[in-house]
Amino acid sequence: EEGGTGAHLVFPIRSVISALLAAADQPPPAMVTAGTTWLGVATTAIPMGLAFGTAMQNGLVILPETIRYQFTFSRYIMLKMFLAATISSCASFALLSLLAPKRFQRAREVYFGCGSDKSMTAAAAGGAMLGAGMAIGGACPGMVIVQLGCGVPNAGYTFAGGLLGAATYGAFEPTFKRMLHGPMRQRKMDEMAGTSFATFALGFAGLLVAVVGLIEYLVPWTSDLPIFATPWKSAWPPILSGAIIGSLQVPAILGLGDTLGSSSAYMTVLSQALLTPSLEGAYQHITSFKRGADNWWQVVYLGASMLGSYLSSQSMGTYGAAQGLDPVTGVLGGFLMLFGSRVASGCTSGHGLSGMAMLSLPSVVAVCGMFGCAIACGVTMSAIGAYGGYQ
Repeated sequence: EEGGTGAHLVFPIRSVISALLAAADQPPPAMVTAGTTWLGVATTAIPMGLAFGTAMQNGLVILPETIRYQFTFSRYIMLKMFLAATISSCASFALLSLLAPKRFQRAREVYFGCGSDKSMTAAAAGGAMLGAGMAIGGACPGMVIVQLGCGVPNAGYTFAGGLLGAATYGAFEPTFKRMLHGPMRQRKMDEMAGTSFATFALGFAGLLVAVVGLIEYLVPWTSDLPIFATPWKSAWPPILSGAIIGSLQVPAILGLGDTLGSSSAYMTVLSQALLTPSLEGAYQHITSFKRGADNWWQVVYLGASMLGSYLSSQSMGTYGAAQGLDPVTGVLGGFLMLFGSRVASGCTSGHGLSGMAMLSLPSVVAVCGMFGCAIACGVTMSAIGAYGGYQ
């Protein structure tokens, strides 16, 4: 056969390069709405939120120290849960792409329609700011709400900082949009590689299984818990919690027509302050999040997650056991998390769990920026003694 094995190895690489070079000439994808109904919000978003809050709290990823110490490689709960949730998301999406292809494809179009006019630079820069906020604030946008439910001290300041970050981006969105606009349209890695979604997603999941398995082998979860926690009694394995969270993608697509995300909820809450038509006209980007089940399901979902966190922490005896951050640090971390999420058009859930599992190239770029900057900030802050301010 002409070219032999080498030709088969070179061809996929050549296909990906050709797709990247041709991407600038492609028109932007048509905007598709999720079509979420209020019945779906009531029957799907609420149970999902309860499960999300319970899994996050019981996995103890909600502790600010857990997030911060991950970025100094002193604790691995967060990384295990994140990877397990991504693996579960990949498997869920692959299953849906085979069993419910129309619903899956519509949800995928909804996902890729968000931020479709932004550049890879926006994904990287926004992800980096989000990562810095996580390293400083010991949380991520959705996790802050779960922290409120289980009594993490001063989590309210982190939430307030998040609203401030969302407001800052929303107020100047026209300017930021011009700065962040980019021509890159080809964003689906399976199409770039010339393979089916399920094949690529399951292969990616298999790679992550090997990574998280190695980490668990080297650092067993039972040896990685805070001093107050007892395995199974007051803490779940982070891999189990992550698998539960990732599996929520199935009801999200089937019941809501959407995928997991959190940062848009801040915009919806913020938009309620626009009480007059003149304010709505002045801040059109924020206003676009104000009404409709498509916008409100995330608010309901996160509200239910706060309740799930509260109930599970009470039942496991861990309510209020976490150490919080000082108010200034909380506000700064929250601001960077939400401002970065809006720049990147996605947060830890939106890019990390949904985007990477949807095989979105910008999401991979955003997650690399997030972890890279978070590690740099975490190592720097630890070196100068800035990680000692728990209360």
